[in-house]
Amino acid sequence: MPVGSVAPKAPGSDARTRLNAFVRRSRSLAPDLRSGVAVEPLVKEAGERVYYRIRPADRTHAAASGQGTATIVLCVMAEPYAPGSLPFANSTLLYRELGVRTPRILEEAPELGVIALEDLGDELLQAVAGGGGAHLAVLYDEAVDIIARIQHEGARLAETPAASGFRAFSARLDAGLFLRELQFFAEHFLAGHAGMRLGGPALGEIESLFGALAEEAAGGPAALAHRDFHSRNLIAGDSPVASGARRVLWVIDHQDSRIGPRSYDLMSLVRDPYVAAGGAARLPFREPDLVARFRDAVGIRGSLPELLAEFDAVALQRNLKALGTYGFQVSCRGNDVYRRYVTPTLRMVRENLERHSGRSDRRRLGQLLADVSAG
Repeated sequence: MPVGSVAPKAPGSDARTRLNAFVRRSRSLAPDLRSGVAVEPLVKEAGERVYYRIRPADRTHAAASGQGTATIVLCVMAEPYAPGSLPFANSTLLYRELGVRTPRILEEAPELGVIALEDLGDELLQAVAGGGGAHLAVLYDEAVDIIARIQHEGARLAETPAASGFRAFSARLDAGLFLRELQFFAEHFLAGHAGMRLGGPALGEIESLFGALAEEAAGGPAALAHRDFHSRNLIAGDSPVASGARRVLWVIDHQDSRIGPRSYDLMSLVRDPYVAAGGAARLPFREPDLVARFRDAVGIRGSLPELLAEFDAVALQRNLKALGTYGFQVSCRGNDVYRRYVTPTLRMVRENLERHSGRSDRRRLGQLLADVSAG
């Protein structure tokens, strides 16, 4: 069941070589970084890039000499790229135009496939949520407000000549893309990870159900979307305002931003396997509260039950797409870090299907997935 370019391309074995070449020749690095660095690999992600933190090799000497101990993050792409062609650089400019906090690009070396980024630390919202605390409610409220800003400011910018300079406005989360992602789920999770035999009438039925779900999920009102707005793509960092003392959210990994369903980012945030891995009792928010906040911030009409019914189709497609990614990473890439998220994602899928068991298509999809185990 081929799906074209849905599978991400992994950085090659030369990633570290290109990183070292960047450090040797860079003119933007602080003196303490050019004179000798320690390289700290950061968590491997599912996409086409790997990240490294660069810090002074001798932090004591750097501090004593007055050079400081500033660090940067280097992002190494799968391969070199043509100048001006990197979606991440384009979306960084977009988010700064929208007034959304995101790390600055300090230097770009297309011929090496390396970019240097402002280092905001490691405190992902996922880790903050795992630690608990009363301040979490404030951070999740802020996350919803960021989604609203992306949509409001995106709509404003879309009506200006400047919009043509941003790729996000010409790309869409449409039914065709949703269907390819669901096919990827069937190939790499159902068959590749769970070992289901897909063929004959059952395969045809699954494809028919997926086609209908893709159309439904893509059929509602659209807005500018981050496309991967979850707790691992939000960093709790320092406020850029000098007088600000509280932690604020910074948005990362926005290179896939595009026009999509208005609820896509919200459902990515509230139906997030990365915080649900500990069970529903540990979720740091009440979903209806965040949906209500989103409704009011964006100016959507409708009751909460009506909106949740609309949003469930988007959430179902999104969670099935995530399972496809996890299956691919575990089974094809040997990246076992994603295995732990399979169970909570399956739970959210089954709860979603159960809420709509009165519909024959959801009931049948639930029956087809009933025997799938986390593996």
